[in-house]
Amino acid sequence: MSRVFDQKQRESYERDGFIILRGFFEPEELAPLLEAYRADPSVRGSLYGMVDDDGLPHPICIWTELADDMIGMIPRMTRVVDATETLLGEPCYHWHSKLTVKPPGCKARIDWHQDFTSWYDDGLLFPNLLTIGLAIEPATRANGCMQVVPGSHRMGRLSYERSRGFKLRIDKAIEVLGTVYCEMDTGDAVFFHANTLHGSAVNQTETSRLMLFASYNARSNAPLPGAQGANEDGAFMNISAEERKFRAIAKLPDDVLRKKKFKSAFDHTRFKVMNTDLGEGYTQAMRLN
Repeated sequence: MSRVFDQKQRESYERDGFIILRGFFEPEELAPLLEAYRADPSVRGSLYGMVDDDGLPHPICIWTELADDMIGMIPRMTRVVDATETLLGEPCYHWHSKLTVKPPGCKARIDWHQDFTSWYDDGLLFPNLLTIGLAIEPATRANGCMQVVPGSHRMGRLSYERSRGFKLRIDKAIEVLGTVYCEMDTGDAVFFHANTLHGSAVNQTETSRLMLFASYNARSNAPLPGAQGANEDGAFMNISAEERKFRAIAKLPDDVLRKKKFKSAFDHTRFKVMNTDLGEGYTQAMRLN
């Protein structure tokens, strides 16, 4: 049976800009993906490092096309799409997905940011997008779980000049609104608005923290042709304007993982080759394998 948010949960999301669903997936459903990652922590040699403000790389891999492996099926499952469309208030389409890894002792942070800052430069008119972060392994304060500033989606789109003014806004938002640590067990999921400030700290443990993030755009919010900008914060992902166009989602039954309908965990996905040659002022990425 598909699982969607009730009215109280929708009101919570609209107020806070995020909501956590406990037990959204059963750990057994995700076990093959975790096993595949532990057997190949390079994820087929496709991991890149997204560089934080201190120059340290945080491992990620990104894809836009949804194949018939686990990481291509999860973003199309009925419970995921229905929950997303309940919060967006209309049909949605897949924007992109990524695996983010914090290996044991990873010193890289994800600095405070809003996703819409880069997505705006993809030609979008409204911030009517959201992301689901699915815990494949437990996420704790110690291993660098995601943090959010509740209610920060009401601040509007922030500019990411690395300036004193930007830092002052972030510090004041945290002072006024507080910070929530999104600690999650395997199978828990956090849904968050495109303007919600979020980030994560270093991994202080000897265990990894693996998460799958799937982002969605509202169908009515497809990019405006010719409205694309330089996208200094998102150009490293190397996602084309063609890949950002509306493409309807063919939803999959919620039992596809339990019935093992997938071809592999991640061997059939075509990961993006990231742009590692961007100039000063752009978010930097580096090859890790």
